[in-house]
Amino acid sequence: MTSLAYLLIPAGVGLGIYLIRKLRELQWGWVRSRDSLRGKFLIITGCNTGLGYETAKALVSRQASVIMACRNLDKANHAIEEIRKETKEGMLIPMELDLASFDSIRKFAAEIKAQYPTFDCLINNAGLAVQTPQYTKENYEVHCGVNHLGHFLLVDLLKENIKNNSARIVIVSSKMHEKKTSIDFDNFGKWVDRPRGERLNILYGNSKLMNFYFGRELYKKGYDVHVLCPGLCNTDFFRDYNPKWYHYVLFSPIVLLFLRSSKQGAQNIVHCATDNVNTVDKNPSTGYFVTNLQQTKSKFKFDDATSEQLWMESARQVALHPAK
Repeated sequence: MTSLAYLLIPAGVGLGIYLIRKLRELQWGWVRSRDSLRGKFLIITGCNTGLGYETAKALVSRQASVIMACRNLDKANHAIEEIRKETKEGMLIPMELDLASFDSIRKFAAEIKAQYPTFDCLINNAGLAVQTPQYTKENYEVHCGVNHLGHFLLVDLLKENIKNNSARIVIVSSKMHEKKTSIDFDNFGKWVDRPRGERLNILYGNSKLMNFYFGRELYKKGYDVHVLCPGLCNTDFFRDYNPKWYHYVLFSPIVLLFLRSSKQGAQNIVHCATDNVNTVDKNPSTGYFVTNLQQTKSKFKFDDATSEQLWMESARQVALHPAK
């Protein structure tokens, strides 16, 4: 083999990988609209980093006013400083919200009602995945407590504002809701260790299924609600997993073919928040959600009994912890 061949083969492989990657990005889709969102107020939970951060940046660059609901105000303000390096458009308003605390959620909702009662969209973006037992202030394991119950309470507290303004609700779920998931009402909100040899985070997947069932019931109750999966994204979402260097080597093919940037993952959120994406026969109540900027039918077999029971159980759990 000539020295030229030694150069051409890796160059060809590299070019092939690059082209495959670009094709994947085209398949995932980009929101092309640059229409002004001036005068629009949107609330995003968990947006000092990752998908929420990129969503806030995309919306504010189109002149929107974005309420950045974050657990840590210092990090929220730092995120605003970074966004302002790229765009001076719109408004970015940091507000404290800890979805692991019902008291914090109630305080945030009261501030929204007092200061920004007229808003156009609530984006339920915040979420987490952990490997070891962690709990909210009300002692719910965090997948159920933060990913589902926190947003359930937030929507309930703001429901009159949402209805009066015909505001949209966007729920960031995941295709993981299809993977070995169920709603275990006997252990609702409790930490349950995954079975030996099970690699999937079942509690996380169950919370994403709760997100979907929540969206179904909201839709049936007349809300303008959209459920989406952002795809597998390169964020700090799985920081609790503490990946080692060899994990990156082992999963490099997945990274190259399936891992989206935070900016690309945010496209589905921006799409749901700003475009008309539902039709009469393609909505959350019949199992549809948005991915790759298109309606996709879930593989999960939803049922109305579980959907209604989850709503009632969530309302009961919230009622167990009244405002102080």
